[in-house]
Amino acid sequence: MTRLLGIDFSGAQDAGRKIWVAEARRSDGPLAIELCRPASDLPGGSREPDIAIAALARHIMAEQDTIVGCDFPFSLPLDLVQAKDWRSFALGFRQRFVDPLSFHDLCHRETGGIETKRRTDREDRTPFNSFNLRLYRQTWWGIGHLLAPLVKADAATIWPQMDKQAGKPVVVEVCAACSLIRLDCYPSYKGRMPVHRKARRQILDLLIARGYLAPPKRALRALLLDNQGGDALDAVIGAIAVNRSDFNRPRDRVDRLEGRVFYDLG
Repeated sequence: MTRLLGIDFSGAQDAGRKIWVAEARRSDGPLAIELCRPASDLPGGSREPDIAIAALARHIMAEQDTIVGCDFPFSLPLDLVQAKDWRSFALGFRQRFVDPLSFHDLCHRETGGIETKRRTDREDRTPFNSFNLRLYRQTWWGIGHLLAPLVKADAATIWPQMDKQAGKPVVVEVCAACSLIRLDCYPSYKGRMPVHRKARRQILDLLIARGYLAPPKRALRALLLDNQGGDALDAVIGAIAVNRSDFNRPRDRVDRLEGRVFYDLG
């Protein structure tokens, strides 16, 4: 796989403006980001989530030799999956959860109000569980509108839940927050104040100093620093995680149902 995509995802009403895609080619050294843009700027893209995510799916499928890191939960805790395998879970997701709010409410009802976590959430220190108030819309849109259509069309492999197939893009879950915690560099960097921009610069400079990221050109550097939500920078972090992660690790039943976060920049 030579084409890399790092995707910072969103389930907001203007998701096309908040979903960012960083693109690069796989490298044994510092990763050179070729392009970073919102989903609204993709061919056929829009600010509306359903249109933007459909455009994102087409972009993923554009080249077979692609590996994609998406920053949203790909599954639920084991006892909430309620399917024989993850593929069945994904394909039945929108029938079981008809909208984001019902997804949030039904999960809380089934757990007695406890926000249970997947094994990877506990081990890898993700900030929130799959149906947390701050994340449930991303999970619902991501599984139901991005992953499930890719699976239904047999157009991509979701790993480690599914077996890899030659000639198809591979999509994995990443987490920018987990990567930054691993780097011991997790300042408050999302916001419009000068202190937030300074924090984005701190993160960017650390990624370059550690040899993970090639120094971006002036225009790209300015974009990564000026994007107030930190979405562009998160997409780049996702691309780096994809470039440096091991996708040949052994899998067990929990991995195949709950998935696994890939975040290690080591």
